[in-house]
Amino acid sequence: AIVNAVANVLGPKGEMTADPAEAVATLVSGLAQGVRSARLAAAE
Repeated sequence: AIVNAVANVLGPKGEMTADPAEAVATLVSGLAQGVRSARLAAAE
């Protein structure tokens, strides 16, 4: 998933079209939110 996040910010010639660090941070943030939601649901 992290490799895909980085690959998605590269253009056809390998140039960066966006910040790869931001793409990975967004991915990790989404994963963390999912884990938190699952933990809260399990605690109920």
